[in-house]
Formats: sequence, C-alpha cells, structure tokens
Amino acid sequence: MIIRTLGIIVAGALLWLLYFDHKDRLQPEPRYLLLLAWLCGCGSAVFALGLFWCAGRLGMPLWPDENTRDIALYCFLLVGPVEEGAKFLVARTLVFRWRHFDERIDGMVYAAAVAIGFASVENLLFAQVLPWPEQLARALVAPLTHTLFAAIWGFGAAYALLDCRSRTCRILWQLVPLVLAMAAHGLYDFLLLAWGGTVPASGVILLLWVGLIVYSRRLVRRQ
Repeated sequence: MIIRTLGIIVAGALLWLLYFDHKDRLQPEPRYLLLLAWLCGCGSAVFALGLFWCAGRLGMPLWPDENTRDIALYCFLLVGPVEEGAKFLVARTLVFRWRHFDERIDGMVYAAAVAIGFASVENLLFAQVLPWPEQLARALVAPLTHTLFAAIWGFGAAYALLDCRSRTCRILWQLVPLVLAMAAHGLYDFLLLAWGGTVPASGVILLLWVGLIVYSRRLVRRQ
C-alpha cells in the first residue's frame, strides 16, 4: 500500500517536472537543480503546515463552517496566502538565487518545481484518507494546479530580478503577482468548497494554463 502510494505520487511529480522542463527547451535547466527545487518545495509544504498550526493556535479555524462567508475567509485569508506565501518564500530565499536562474522563463520552471514538491507532500497527506483511484487523480491534478498559481509569482519574480532596474519596480513585480496568485488560489478553493463548483474551478485552471502556454511560447520566441 505504501509503495503504491509513493509510486503514484512520484510518477505524477516526474510527469509534470518533465512537462514544465520542456517549456525551457532552448536552454534547459540542470536536472539536478530541478530535483533540488522539488525538495525545496517539499520543505515549503512542511513550512506551510507549521503556519497552519500557528494559525490554529491563534484561534483561526483550520476548516470552515458550511456558510459561504466563513468559507470565503478561510480560502482567501488563510489557504491562499499561507500556501502561496510558503512556496514563494522558499523559492525567493533559495531557488531564485541560483546562478542558473538567468532567464525570465526560469521563473516558471523553478516555481513549477517548487510547487510540484509542495503538491507531492500534500498528496502524501491526503493519501491517508483517499482510496487509490482518488490518489491517482490527485497525483495528476494537484501538481498542475499548484504550479499554475506559482507560475504567476514565478514570472513576476523573474522579471523583477532580471529586468527591473529600480527598487520600487523589483518590489512591485514580486508583490503584485504574489497577491494575484494568492487570490487565484483562494478563488479556486472557494469555488470547490462553497459551491462544489468543479466546472467553474476547472475553468480557472484552464484559463491559467492557456495563459501560461501562450506566455511561455512568447518568451521562447524572444530567445
């Protein structure tokens, strides 16, 4: 059982790591760095668990009541900020300082690796309560959703660190995309929890995915 669960999680992670690595096909990143970024993402998930624990100790509900208002507060003020904030903090502190972080598309590639690591730990936690068909579905879906949210601040941070000349520009191009990623993550969870809106939530993911593909291709053409 444990081997099957780990196999499903690892297979899903490798699938998406290879997918996003291919987006940087002109000057691909060293594979060992992608694996290291994935490990950093696993660490960010542990960090997020600590933040959730602290929030619980401060009296914030770790699971909302069924009314729409509480679900909105939970999604937009807790889940989105904590999860995207944890991923961004680890990426910005460690991964984005590597010397191979030298192209704007690298913001997406490394953010994806961090997000996939985060999703891997999340999938491992959910595996305790899910049957294996649902584990398989999560292994395929969760890395993509986490990556699409992370790509927002990944692209923003890459532009800030590689192209901005002023301090204000660098701050804004990191802060604004991060807030947008938190909001998108919160909206996705809100649609699922408040309305059971799998179709609208899938629409959010599809919109982000198409945007990522279009923008990535534009960056590759410029190279």
